[in-house]
Amino acid sequence: MCNRRIQDIFILICFYLGAAGLSAQQPQLDMIQSRVSDNPVVAGEGITRHLIMGDNLMAQGKFENAILSYDNAVAQNPYFAEAYIKRAIAKYRLGRLSEARQDYSFATRINPYVGDLYGYGNNLRKLKVLAFEPYQMAGRLSLGRRLEYYENLLEPAYGAEGSMDINSRIGALTTLIEQFPNSSGYRMQRAVLYIRLGEHQRAIDGLNAALAIEPDNALAYNLMGLAYQENEALEPAEKAFEKAIELEPGLAAGYYSLGVVRQQEMRYQEALELFDKATALDESLQVAYFHRALVHKAMGNVDAAMQDYSRILGQDGAAAPQIWLNRGITRKMSGDIMGALADIERAISLSGEEDAVLYKMRGNIYLLLGNYLAAELDYTRSVGIDPSFAEAYYNRGIARILAYNRPDACLDFQESVELGYGRGEEQIQYLCSY
Repeated sequence: MCNRRIQDIFILICFYLGAAGLSAQQPQLDMIQSRVSDNPVVAGEGITRHLIMGDNLMAQGKFENAILSYDNAVAQNPYFAEAYIKRAIAKYRLGRLSEARQDYSFATRINPYVGDLYGYGNNLRKLKVLAFEPYQMAGRLSLGRRLEYYENLLEPAYGAEGSMDINSRIGALTTLIEQFPNSSGYRMQRAVLYIRLGEHQRAIDGLNAALAIEPDNALAYNLMGLAYQENEALEPAEKAFEKAIELEPGLAAGYYSLGVVRQQEMRYQEALELFDKATALDESLQVAYFHRALVHKAMGNVDAAMQDYSRILGQDGAAAPQIWLNRGITRKMSGDIMGALADIERAISLSGEEDAVLYKMRGNIYLLLGNYLAAELDYTRSVGIDPSFAEAYYNRGIARILAYNRPDACLDFQESVELGYGRGEEQIQYLCSY
């Protein structure tokens, strides 16, 4: 009898030891499986329910209760990074910094993007996971706006330009050139119109003809440089701008134009010096202030950039949407998110047509503010305007992840990859499984 009892106790000890061994192995098993259920939808719904409950409690300031909800999400899957980062944020709010750092460290080992995704410690960290590259619209004023300066420098050929379309104006100037073949001015005016139309070689040919008549015409060289620049031929553009400055050291447009080339080459200090020279020679040269602000922004000189934007916006005729857009971007960099939203909304209202970049930019602002539904709507509008806009699909995926719509988010990441945006592939790896 005694032996039988000893045997039962021995079996019971072995059972507990075996159970303990299985328990010790369970995290490794979970890592291999990376799921808590054979059905990932069921698993995801369980985790999401606890996370949403925790988020609602966080919004009410009930951080202790929120931590309990996040604990339940962690229990559902000990290798789900988002549960840890949310619990870290709740602990951070309570001042439990050591515990918060532990959760943060574990979360970022599982998913290196999760701290930025949820703005741990600073909501602007979300910019690191968003597609936030410079676009041509954000990097320069419209061609028409830049050509206005040259048109103002050239004497008008006749009195009815405003009522004529561009082709009629070219026809009228061609007639004048035939009547006055030795007029370099008419050829330069026609070249400006050709640049507007994107007919760069015709503009260059016309300017060469003007220089054959007047070899020392600095403005003709400057316009030729602009034609080359628009045709993405930076080396001949640079030489033409340098020649313009050599012929007329007081030509503000020459310094401005060469500064733009230096900006494109990311030689920012040289660009700043050239823009300073241009504005000193002509205080009304708004395009120089605009590009100087872009360089300040690229160098992280936010206050100097804001001063230039404010100067432009204080002058007549300065309501170009690109100016408001870029000031909004600069405000976002400085942490003034509401100011950035106001500027970008102003840019949208001033834009003459639906612009995918503007809606994508406003979507970024809404996402930083935590309004994920509004962000998703703007990204959707953006891809509706431009179905090939890979970065807008990618950002919509980020918004949908944050709004707990993981299946559609992963479709967006996949679409961004197929359109050539490589970062979407990384997000699929880290965010598209439970």
